[in-house]
Amino acid sequence: MGYENKNKYKELMTIIIMIIVITLLHYSTIMSKWELHIFYRRLYYIPIILAAFRYRLKGGIITSVAVSILYAPHLILYIRGINITSLNQYFEIILFITIGIITGKLVDLHYKKEKLLEKKIGEITNLQNYTENVVDSIDGAVISIDKDFNITSVNRNGKSMFNICSHRENIKITDILKDSKILDILNQVKVQKSSFKDINTEIEINDEKLYLTVNFFPLFDILDRFEGIVLVIQDKSKEKNFEAQAIRADRLATVGELASGVAHEIRNPLGIIKTTSQVIKEDIDDYEIKEGLEIIESEIDRANKVVKSLLNYAKPKEINKEKVNIKNLLEEVIVIINKYAKKQDVNINTNIYDSITIKGDKEQLKQVFINIILNAVQAIVYEGTIVISLLKEGEWVNIKIKDTGNGISKDNLKKIFNPFYTTKEEGTGLGLSIVNRIIGDHRGYIAIDSVVGNGTVVDVYLPINESGGDKDEKDNINS
Repeated sequence: MGYENKNKYKELMTIIIMIIVITLLHYSTIMSKWELHIFYRRLYYIPIILAAFRYRLKGGIITSVAVSILYAPHLILYIRGINITSLNQYFEIILFITIGIITGKLVDLHYKKEKLLEKKIGEITNLQNYTENVVDSIDGAVISIDKDFNITSVNRNGKSMFNICSHRENIKITDILKDSKILDILNQVKVQKSSFKDINTEIEINDEKLYLTVNFFPLFDILDRFEGIVLVIQDKSKEKNFEAQAIRADRLATVGELASGVAHEIRNPLGIIKTTSQVIKEDIDDYEIKEGLEIIESEIDRANKVVKSLLNYAKPKEINKEKVNIKNLLEEVIVIINKYAKKQDVNINTNIYDSITIKGDKEQLKQVFINIILNAVQAIVYEGTIVISLLKEGEWVNIKIKDTGNGISKDNLKKIFNPFYTTKEEGTGLGLSIVNRIIGDHRGYIAIDSVVGNGTVVDVYLPINESGGDKDEKDNINS
């Protein structure tokens, strides 16, 4: 602001100095030099026009009147009588004022038009920004395309959903929605100029499958000519995943009931067989028979272990809620597992700084993290690293466990929470099922991301408040 005022002051002083210099030249030049006086008189137009351009009508009038007042005494002193020369010079004064008024008026009109144009541009810009903000606020992707299906605009959610960079050009919608059904509908909208709603499709972006619902609307200009198509796309992946979770929960409940019945039926015969085997072993001296009986007892113990796991899965313990400091809990788990991890040449590193307390069953949660971290250790064939991080995300606590193991294939990733599914030779396949159930009982959930050869990341989300968080905020990718 100071710089602008300084410029105004300089311009005003320039105009004043010009008027003073021209006036002095008039009064200091002898009257016989008429050619010079005519030249000086013409010079007065420069400050008049400058003042009109700078200060508009007001500047033009004031400057022209000031010039006329300063020039008038020169006429009175040196011009005698009425003749064509004197009339010409008096008429010049009228021209000074006329030029000042006309130039000032024209500049004034130009100034008002500029201001009106600036106002209209501002209104259009505000309207455009408002429209963009409205479109960006829509929960979903809004994409407009031209007649050739080239993308012309994308809202913020669309750029995020499909990883579209602002500087990229000439992207076709069919490069993103690679589905022949979508192409057919685009052509129908183009020909029929009609809308198509709730079209479902699936795409894969960065190795992640998205389930989308697409609505197609023809786009017309102000003359009602077809210009292109607007696509409103909703990501239904969360709903699809929650639906799959519900189906899996029902399936697991049925499996649990079946497992409980089977476990009880098997447990008693196993106990009888083991007791009988021990009695026979005490009564005979044959080494080979004794060795065979020992094998029977060992296999019975292994079977009992499976039966115990089945009962734990089928009849979960009641949650004993208490205040649990997650930082302290993780540190206890690391102490338990650290020796085993070092024997496997695995280093456990931590990024645990915040002390976050939740309501939950400490022993069950400890079982969860021991199981997950042990799986991470066993996934590392040679030496490797496990990083455990503790983060607060809104109303959730996120325990992230990242390993540098072999990773899990996509097919296996979909099945890891299924009962009895295991890739270990001596595993029961119930560990992660129990883990998943315990976290679900705590109103939390697990997200697992894995790439074969690049390790696995397990995210455990637990609500900080007792009522639990909003499940829509997160997405379990393993449905």
